[in-house]
Amino acid sequence: MKINSHLTLLAVLFCTAISFAQTQISGTVAGADGVPIPGATVLVQGTTNGTTSDFDGNFTITVETNQNLEVSYVGYANAVVQYTGQDSINIVLEEDQNELDEIVVTGYGSRKRSQLTGAVAKIGGDQVAAVQAARVDDALAGKLSGVLIQNQDGSPGAAPKIQIRAASSISGASNPLIVVDGYPISGGIQSINPNDIQSLEVLKDAASAAIYGSRGANGVILVTTKKGKSGKASFSYNAYTSFSSKYRENILQSGPEWAATARAEIAAGNWTSTVNTQSQAFLDYRLNAYANSPGAISPEDWLFRNAQSTSHDFSISGGTDDVNYFASVGYQDIEGVVITQGYERLNFRMNVDAKLGDKFKTGISANGFSATRDILGHDMRDLLRSYGVHPVYHTAESIAFVQQLDAQAQGLGLTAFDSGYRGSGYEANSIYALEPGMAAQDWHYGRANNGIGGSGDAGPAAKLDNVESWEKTFFANVSGYLQYNIIDGLNVKTVLGGDIRDTQTYSHRLLGYDSRARTSQTFMRQADLKLSTLLSETTLNFARVIGNHDISAVAGIEYQTTQLVGTSVNGVNVPDEAILNFNLFEPADLTVSERDETRTRESVFGRINYAYDNRFLASVSLRRDGDSRFGFNKRYETFPAVSLGWNIHNEAFLQDNEVLSQLKVRFSTGSLGTTSFLGSYDSLSLLSPAATIYGTGYLIPSNSPNPDLTWQTNTETNYGLDLGFLNNRITLGVDYYTSDIEDILINQAQSEVLGNPSSILNVGDVTSSGLEFELAALLVDNGDFSWNMNANLSTVDTEITYLGGLDELPQQIFGQSGRGAVFRNYVGGQIGEMWGLETIGTVEMDYIADGTRHPNNQSGESYVVDQNNDGVIDRTRSVEDGGDLVKIGQNTPDFYWGMSHNLNYKAFDMSFQFQGSHGADVYNIDPLYYGSQWGGRLDSSRLDPNGDGIADHNGEHIERNRNQTDAMIQDASFIALRNLTVGYTLDPAVIENLGLTSVRAYLAASNLLYIMGDDYTSYNPEGVKGTDPTIYGAQVGASPVVRSFTLGLNVNF
Repeated sequence: MKINSHLTLLAVLFCTAISFAQTQISGTVAGADGVPIPGATVLVQGTTNGTTSDFDGNFTITVETNQNLEVSYVGYANAVVQYTGQDSINIVLEEDQNELDEIVVTGYGSRKRSQLTGAVAKIGGDQVAAVQAARVDDALAGKLSGVLIQNQDGSPGAAPKIQIRAASSISGASNPLIVVDGYPISGGIQSINPNDIQSLEVLKDAASAAIYGSRGANGVILVTTKKGKSGKASFSYNAYTSFSSKYRENILQSGPEWAATARAEIAAGNWTSTVNTQSQAFLDYRLNAYANSPGAISPEDWLFRNAQSTSHDFSISGGTDDVNYFASVGYQDIEGVVITQGYERLNFRMNVDAKLGDKFKTGISANGFSATRDILGHDMRDLLRSYGVHPVYHTAESIAFVQQLDAQAQGLGLTAFDSGYRGSGYEANSIYALEPGMAAQDWHYGRANNGIGGSGDAGPAAKLDNVESWEKTFFANVSGYLQYNIIDGLNVKTVLGGDIRDTQTYSHRLLGYDSRARTSQTFMRQADLKLSTLLSETTLNFARVIGNHDISAVAGIEYQTTQLVGTSVNGVNVPDEAILNFNLFEPADLTVSERDETRTRESVFGRINYAYDNRFLASVSLRRDGDSRFGFNKRYETFPAVSLGWNIHNEAFLQDNEVLSQLKVRFSTGSLGTTSFLGSYDSLSLLSPAATIYGTGYLIPSNSPNPDLTWQTNTETNYGLDLGFLNNRITLGVDYYTSDIEDILINQAQSEVLGNPSSILNVGDVTSSGLEFELAALLVDNGDFSWNMNANLSTVDTEITYLGGLDELPQQIFGQSGRGAVFRNYVGGQIGEMWGLETIGTVEMDYIADGTRHPNNQSGESYVVDQNNDGVIDRTRSVEDGGDLVKIGQNTPDFYWGMSHNLNYKAFDMSFQFQGSHGADVYNIDPLYYGSQWGGRLDSSRLDPNGDGIADHNGEHIERNRNQTDAMIQDASFIALRNLTVGYTLDPAVIENLGLTSVRAYLAASNLLYIMGDDYTSYNPEGVKGTDPTIYGAQVGASPVVRSFTLGLNVNF
């Protein structure tokens, strides 16, 4: 009994000692920004005793005195804290600047960054959401090397041009494939709410994108959206309001401003011919009229406005150990800085993932948006060409002024304003029938050089009030997956999904638009298109680490069906009725087209990734695609890719090197196919619809059949080098690539004896190359203050090497109404070169016969170079062919770059982002119209008395600027401060009693600084008309660059 008693006492004492030595403590895990980190692993070092933090970052664990707690979480550096008896432990994790083992999403899987062998760029969702942009692609501008994002149209909701590396075709669009959570969508990147994005990767080289086959020919953008995490529900609310205006000040003078300019030029003796050819009484009459016209404004002051935009976004996320969820809804309402422009969008997203026991996983994702885009119903260039000599709408004062001016004109012996007027009588057929509120027209002020009007066009208000244009879009996508884990490391996954994009576009132009009320100038158009896709995909996935061997593989089969169903109604000679309805049209004035197309694609694919000891890396992929759009004989093609890498820094001779912490070389090569611009049935010959007196008829086919029409193929090779210094505090990536595009699809002209004017053939080859640099650095990190930066720079160069036996594609003059450069695409040249006459200066205003004739008047002619000295200026042939045309520009930049900085000081944060592009040109049509540069206005008796087209005072040839001269070529280079944001996060101790996790307020500005080329004279150097790369470079009334200021709030609870 004594022995038992002693043993019992010893056991009690032992347990008591243990209870005193081991203590259950609580603590929190948070990031440097104070935001709790859920799911962090908390482990007693050297034991298996561990736990994880809950959704609020809280944890509880049993620990002995002087033991160490090791805390880890993906993306953060591990933290080790010693327990010395404190009541609680609050642990702060710092972001891991060594990103070598960051997980990067690739096609049909993911891979450690340290094992990547292709050219893949990544950006975090926080960096996307930090830029308050209506669209994701706006937020990406300048952030990724090799990705050119061009703001062609500054209007709300307009899509920028996205091009990854060199264009993959000389005849098709360059839009990349968008894959959201593993599902290729048809809605484009604009269908994604920026606040929903977790990360975004861009597959740039062929080896990385080859797993997507033909769809990845223009590059692939992989978007991973946010998912729920285990823990109680959390909520996030983001809102901002913006105030916007056009960046550039007015470039056009109003009548009163022009009067002051003209008087100053005359007084300075700069307008000799004007003084010599015009009487002083007439000059005083006109200049006084300019100066005193009631309500005269520049059309810019009427067309442009200060705009306001608002955005609201709300999300919820959470889950259990078995089910996680994320859902969001967002709303945007954006006014354009151009009147009548606007964009309104409502979007939603839902992601649910669940574990079904130990073997099964499943999930469903649904997202979509509904948007309405109000579009400027008429060409901005044409609206702004109106002379600023009158108000937009007549007032009693302006009517009295016009009638008084008419009397003065007749007193000078000039014709009456009503004589030979060009008005329609639609509102008033005489200036003496005008009433207040009527649209002011140029002819009201005298158009026969008898007043201060000059154009026979309707006034800007008459044009804009009689046009309308809008676009409505509905997009929805639903996809689900079921995954079965066969054995450890081997699973099979099936994905089934579909999406629908329903678009309706509408526009009309009514009788009041035209100054002569010609019904032939009217139209009403409506198009409805429903595009739906259905995708089925099954993959077998393997991943296993066996000793030093890291192996992963995927094999899959995929079927996709795309259906396009729609109608298009095009009406002309619109009836002048109060109600607009197609039923009121004459049958001969209507063309109705129906569209019912089906496209199918079937594919098999596979890839193997291998890494040995994290030193030697390899990836091999193969895909075989079949597409119904090609000819019956050539529908299938196989696309292989291989890539290799070597992590030299993991070799023994570089391990633990304190300076060079990363050294990796990469090589990849692969082939991709593309359908380019092909429609559903372009390998066939279909009849074309046209209007007849009996309604819609079907006439001559637009294309010849081609059963051998096949894939356009791009073979690309990439050489890469990754460097890291000072434990990757500084990293540098360099890539050089070459691509060879073969069997290019071209709609080639042919003799009409074959039944139609063209046929689609595989008859072209293009080579391209480029360099890409990426630099990242943690400049300062001393606790309270941190500063990191990223920069990138890219170049691209292309050359046409083969055109199916042709030396050149047909030349085109592209711009506006035959005014533009000569676009050439020839063997040995680049895509879309602009050619024209070389000028050596503008004919001086001193030689214009009447400099006062129009506000913003210019001579409109230049001195040009006679390249072959034959005494004749030939603008139809190049110098090599005996003419005078030379290359005058191209819109592809020599290089483009981006740079971003992020700074944090305690609760304050600041970020700014620059973007630049250099070496591109535009053929700017706008100055021709704004400055009435039509020629024929010079004092020939002084400049060219003998009429031989050569100026007597300098012996140089003279040519009108509108006739394919380089006078309209302008530098499209720019440097933009795309975004500047300053934020402040409230102290958690202040807001926790309100039940809030974090509150951040911020101020932001976009395009706060935008430096344009010295010779650029319009509003947006990025604005280019059209998308066809063979004729890309003409600018015609592009919406302006917009500067905005934003006030925003982020609340989490």
